[in-house]
Amino acid sequence: MSSLNVAETTWKSQAGYVWSLIGSAVGFANILSFSAQVYKNGGGAFLIPYCMALFILGIPLLMLEGIIGHRTKMPLVGAFGSQWGNAGRTLGWLAVLACLTIGGFYIVLTGYAVAYTYFSGVGVIPADTKTFFVETFLKTTPSLSDFGGLSIPIFIATLGVGVATWFVLVRNVRYGIEKICTIFMPMLAVIMVLFAVIVSFLPGGLDGWVYYLKPDFSRLSDPSLWRDVFGQLFFSLSLGLGIIVGYSRHTGKTTNIAKAMMYVALGDFAVSFIAGAAIFGCLAHISYTQGIPFASILTTDSTFEIGFVIFPKILKVFGPMLAQWVGMLFFFCIFIAGITGVFSIVESVAGNVEIEFKTTRKRAVTATILSIMGLAVLFSMGNSSHLIDALAPMVLGTNMLVGGLALILAFGKWSNGSSRDPFAFCLKYIAPFLLGVILLGNLTQEFKVFDLAIGVRWSWFALALVISFILANIVKKEGRHAICK
Repeated sequence: MSSLNVAETTWKSQAGYVWSLIGSAVGFANILSFSAQVYKNGGGAFLIPYCMALFILGIPLLMLEGIIGHRTKMPLVGAFGSQWGNAGRTLGWLAVLACLTIGGFYIVLTGYAVAYTYFSGVGVIPADTKTFFVETFLKTTPSLSDFGGLSIPIFIATLGVGVATWFVLVRNVRYGIEKICTIFMPMLAVIMVLFAVIVSFLPGGLDGWVYYLKPDFSRLSDPSLWRDVFGQLFFSLSLGLGIIVGYSRHTGKTTNIAKAMMYVALGDFAVSFIAGAAIFGCLAHISYTQGIPFASILTTDSTFEIGFVIFPKILKVFGPMLAQWVGMLFFFCIFIAGITGVFSIVESVAGNVEIEFKTTRKRAVTATILSIMGLAVLFSMGNSSHLIDALAPMVLGTNMLVGGLALILAFGKWSNGSSRDPFAFCLKYIAPFLLGVILLGNLTQEFKVFDLAIGVRWSWFALALVISFILANIVKKEGRHAICK
């Protein structure tokens, strides 16, 4: 490989690497899900354990995944294989298939943001925002077993996201992902800060800070709060799926992984916190103007109720012209968060395909996006919300916990920290215990009652495990990269 090619396949700067990782981490979990979890779990009572979890589990795992990619220069399948042979490669492929599945609905959710940016711009969202979102836009069916019809606006918007992703990803990382994320992520931060400030000046908006930061300490004894905290953390930072490993394999020799991961963790939390302040200000405004108790505004646990039902209602107070611009900016923020997440998912899958099948980057990216778009059709049907709810506990829950635990067991010895390093201590002793307890708790809850949703996600797991085993044992590895141990 020539020096030019080496340069092209590494990040141009550490700042570009950090912005790209923040782009990978920041997504719907930060803009919408974080606010929904804080609202559900007693305001500041959620923020306190979340900050604890970030330092006890989030940062140590981020550093470990960064070290793995930095040292091996390989994506997850090859890295796992270097430690545990075909069993490790099977685990790696299982994470890849989870990423592929997540990509199938994540790209569709990003399509929602594209469509709503357009809807806001042309002012077609009616006063009954819930009916418009659920029935007109999603064409939601009553149950998981009722597929319903294809939502054409969703699929067209999703197709646009897929094409844009292809044009960015076929380029090498410094001219594709790094260039876009270095522009988009600072832009997202600035817009969200402006939103938080503007919303504070709405009638009742400042009360949002009280609801947001005042903790209900009685909630800290609720086990479900802690489960939600760690679930949100894993989802937000994309842990256990090899995404960070895939990005970190493109680092140069001088990259400071520990420093980079601290910036990523703090940047991810900062975006979540600012977005939460803006959302809570909006909810407080509704509470003040409509006389609705703050705790009664959200009626479901749906992440998207805040973004696509509540926020369009708030837009009405700005008047027709201003509402169009504010709406476009807000949904454009969600689009930025979504598409940078799509980049990381495609990069993670395509990186493994490129190395394992010894093909070109262009072919690997093309095959990955075509596969994701094939899955996206399923998530554009009327039962899509039910299907996402059925699969999420597996691909964004159990599978990520298994992946995180496996990474610690396989690579925990690679941690550069001394015995006095708090992050190394957490990685060695606290993280495995916590992940084991959470995984056991999730599995215990899972089989209390059997329904179609549980059948769907465990069928997915069984099929993905079989495919992963086949791929691990059939795909030939010749001339593999040397692993730095």
